[in-house]
Amino acid sequence: MTAALGYATVCLLALTLVLAAADAAVRSAARRKERMSRLFGPVAETAIAGYLADIEPLPVAGGKGERAILLQVAIEALGDLRGSERDRLAGMLDQLGYVREARARLGSRRGSVRRRAAETLAVVGTDDALAALRPALADDDVLVRNTAALLLAETADDETAAAVIAVAAQDVLRAPGAVAATVLALGRCRPAAIGAMLRSGVRPELKAIAIAVAGSLRLASYGPELRACLAERDDIAAAAAGGLGEIGETQAVPALSAMAADAGRSAAARTAAAAALGSIGDPVAVPALEALLRAGDWSLRAVAARGLAALGAPGLDALREAAVSVAPEVREPAAAALTS
Repeated sequence: MTAALGYATVCLLALTLVLAAADAAVRSAARRKERMSRLFGPVAETAIAGYLADIEPLPVAGGKGERAILLQVAIEALGDLRGSERDRLAGMLDQLGYVREARARLGSRRGSVRRRAAETLAVVGTDDALAALRPALADDDVLVRNTAALLLAETADDETAAAVIAVAAQDVLRAPGAVAATVLALGRCRPAAIGAMLRSGVRPELKAIAIAVAGSLRLASYGPELRACLAERDDIAAAAAGGLGEIGETQAVPALSAMAADAGRSAAARTAAAAALGSIGDPVAVPALEALLRAGDWSLRAVAARGLAALGAPGLDALREAAVSVAPEVREPAAAALTS
């Protein structure tokens, strides 16, 4: 027992020494990087500013550390620049070999190295950088794949858009935030690609994101696809109802009215349908919303009342009648909607 305790003590001491040495090495490297940044950072900023103003030649960075600082300063500047200045700075990084180096690092065995390389290529965004990122859609690392997908979504042709959507479908559960950003970029830059994610057979999590993007971007051409989604499971139907409300799809009023009245649907789905009817603003929906003022769920009654208030004179007339009801559950939301 004593020997075992002594061995454990020695092992613990050795581990402590290793950790202390590692910590000292990290701190030393951080101090060197900070000193290099203080020394060369202002020089890099001046060189880049002179190059962008066309009064200085292509900047030159000698050692590895100086090149890293120049890249860091340039990437920070790229976030603030637009138009020809941004293009000129991105072209400078390409000429200085940073795109070539990042392309090479995409072949590293270390995921962290590949991620940094993909981030560099994504920020630079030149034609060479885009070409280098295309194979990264098949990378084993989820962050590398989605970094590439986000940038390529902004410039995708049909083939690349299909590859980007495949990444989104693969990673929607593991990286839902990154996938949402990619689908939004596709919706903004290539709206036609959203339709592929609204078809039957698409993962519901990805379809829900595509529905939200179609609605938030007011992609009215996808009204028929969103109407079809009303027949799917409740969470998809609720998302589709919200999207139809955002794009103002009047042709969806009958289906939304039926969905709001369907007691077999969840309260959330029915509420989403009622809210969409109010957002669309078609007075044809007055009878459906008026009937919901007597629904058992209070949230459904409240949304129906607010929806009626948005339907002009017919909706307001229905609210005034409900506001004098002897039933407080009918009277109170109607009165609140009339005074809001």
